[in-house]
Amino acid sequence: MDFAKEVVLPAALSELLSRLFSFALGNFPRLASRGEAHRRRLERLLLTIGGAVEEAEGRHITNDHLLSQLKELTDGMYRGRFALEETDLDGAKDDNDDVVDRRHSFALCSPFNGAKRLRVTGMVFGRDNHGDKLEAAIEDLESLTRDCMRGFVLLVQGYPRRVRRPVTTTLYMDRCVFGRHVETERVVNFLLQPSLAGAPPYLSVLPIIGQIKAGKTTLVKHACYDERVRGHFSVVECFELHHVIREGGRPGQTIWASDGAEYLAGVHSILGKERFAARRSLLIFEDAWPIDSSAWSALAASPTACTLAAGSKLLLTSRDADHAWLGTVEPVVLSPLPQEEYWYYFKAFAFSGMDAGDHPRMAAMGREMARQLGGTFSGARTVGTVLRSKFDARFWHLLVKAWPFRGIWGPGFGE
Repeated sequence: MDFAKEVVLPAALSELLSRLFSFALGNFPRLASRGEAHRRRLERLLLTIGGAVEEAEGRHITNDHLLSQLKELTDGMYRGRFALEETDLDGAKDDNDDVVDRRHSFALCSPFNGAKRLRVTGMVFGRDNHGDKLEAAIEDLESLTRDCMRGFVLLVQGYPRRVRRPVTTTLYMDRCVFGRHVETERVVNFLLQPSLAGAPPYLSVLPIIGQIKAGKTTLVKHACYDERVRGHFSVVECFELHHVIREGGRPGQTIWASDGAEYLAGVHSILGKERFAARRSLLIFEDAWPIDSSAWSALAASPTACTLAAGSKLLLTSRDADHAWLGTVEPVVLSPLPQEEYWYYFKAFAFSGMDAGDHPRMAAMGREMARQLGGTFSGARTVGTVLRSKFDARFWHLLVKAWPFRGIWGPGFGE
């Protein structure tokens, strides 16, 4: 028994450990090579899709199908970039954690931290979470390119190039309204589309629907700065809610004393003004108030109800999805940005041009805060500015643990 315990068992364990380490060391180069291959493959896909997106965003595209494809490609591009960056940041954070662990006493800490041990174990047995993320992103983008890229670039090149014009707005990033390029193009296409003359409805209306501060006003502002729109309309005027109520209500009446009838009366009064009769006009009604459907239908169907010049258009912004029926075309609906795309907007404020890869721990906390903000633009600007003003990991850690971001900037608090 002593011989078995003192000689046989240690020899068996030594042999087992030797084989295990040989297997692990043999797997490391293969898995590392596979991970690098995944990275190069994903980077090539992102270059291809990024080039197609950039080319398309530089053109005036009027085809709704191509715009839908552009939206899919843009979303996919951000998903791929996010997966690549997340893998880099997580890997850098794990390596940094290992360095911190080795600063502690060997008697208190293992040479590897928990995350590192899980990573090593996964590599030994052929499982690598980072590699799986890259592989999933590759499959997603390859499927997307098969579905959308065939002929997309060739068709896009048939459209004229855009004239770049700077717009002063907090959402104006990277030469366009961040995350709203396709929606902006749809608004512009509606404004430039010829109206049917001599047939009801006599109003041409596009509703823009979105949560409070979802970017509706910014979207309209950017569309109105388009060179084609500026040259198409002689008059562009915007009417806020209180202006319309004042126009149709009693002297001194506030919006809180209105039951909706005053708003419709105000719209009717504005549409009948002489200054809009002689020149093609674009009228923008912000935060549209509830309107009686039968009264609105009667207004739109009456050739004498308004004296707008031929080709005039109306834009209605509203947070109420029920206002979609006010339009004569499909509404433009502003949904929250996908998390992957929203992270790039948030990062621009929090890191202020610095490479997030140089600060993996802070980037991980930033991603968590961005997730809690729920896609709100104002939340990204406000929180990001605070984080940038005190660029300290301990401060960020306290903030992400103590502050219920979603409760403060949750649905309803955004640009």
